[in-house]
Amino acid sequence: MPDWPDSTTQAGDAIRGILLEMGALVVRQPGGLTVTGPTRLAGIDVDLHDVGELTPTVAALALFADGPSELRGIGHLRGHETDRLAALAADIAAVGGEITEHVDGLTIRPAALHGGVWRSCADHRMATAGAIVGLRVADVIVDDIETTAKTLPGFADMWATMLGGPPTDGTGVRR
Repeated sequence: MPDWPDSTTQAGDAIRGILLEMGALVVRQPGGLTVTGPTRLAGIDVDLHDVGELTPTVAALALFADGPSELRGIGHLRGHETDRLAALAADIAAVGGEITEHVDGLTIRPAALHGGVWRSCADHRMATAGAIVGLRVADVIVDDIETTAKTLPGFADMWATMLGGPPTDGTGVRR
């Protein structure tokens, strides 16, 4: 990731420690941040209370872990653009994931995944989580990838280009 800052107060910077705990190699260098994943991520037990916005991303990654993952301290996410815990539970189940929703968190266990519709719920973080899952699972379709424009205009086209496909028509549908 180019231009990753040397230091920041942004909660998203906590992803470096989370990825390390999941077994990734995380290297900060002058040009940015490079993350190299292991063959299989490790399950994680993490309190995300202070960095709740990372929950959809961490939940998506946990689907590819070698053991269960416990995401705790995130009951407050029920009051965001959508009830993110219920939405994650529904989307993960829709692609064959094994998930248990708790009042204040999620338990995600390894399972055989398959394609399906990932509902973004007009929530940019839900859409990017679905895009992450779609990197490893064929035929995952994010119903409204353009909702990512809230924080990253042009994400759908950048994603399509990264995957070697044609740009979208502005609605997330490939031309």
